[in-house]
Amino acid sequence: MRLTALALSLLLAAPATAETLLSAVAGNWAGPSNTGAYFRAELSWTQGEEANRLRIWNSPDPSSAGELDFDNTAISLGAFARVQKLAVVDTADGSILEVITEFADEEAEGRVVMQLQYIDSRYKVVGYQFQELLYNEPEDPIPTECVLDLRNGTATVNGMPRDLPPLDSEAVNASGWDFSTAFKRGYCPRNN
Repeated sequence: MRLTALALSLLLAAPATAETLLSAVAGNWAGPSNTGAYFRAELSWTQGEEANRLRIWNSPDPSSAGELDFDNTAISLGAFARVQKLAVVDTADGSILEVITEFADEEAEGRVVMQLQYIDSRYKVVGYQFQELLYNEPEDPIPTECVLDLRNGTATVNGMPRDLPPLDSEAVNASGWDFSTAFKRGYCPRNN
């Protein structure tokens, strides 16, 4: 009995890592035709973490829970975020899953939209949009916009288009992307 009470008290004393569901969406990767795999996506945040987690389940049947097929534990930044949600955009080329983050703190405010698509049995980042207003000086804020079209290998930074270096399949593999990938790879500039 004492051992059970001790185990229970240790279990209760351990800090819980509560995961909070931020957003959930469902759709079909083929878009409105519903001829592709059905999916369910969830964006969540775990207490004490700075990033959000994206999980995607695929199924041939919309009524089935499906199997977990994608799990990225740092897809978007959770710190300083005031809006964190998922959206499904149906296009002629199928559905695009958007991970949307709006953030604000004493230094800046902005919006990030990462666009993913399920192509050839892989999750690929097909687009990325970053907008920020950096409060360098209150009377002189610095705006930045970076739009990536990863299908066509282009970046438009503050209205100026340029070609990205050649992108292989790993460069657009969503498993390898997190909230800072576009900056670490030099696709988007960093404001300081």
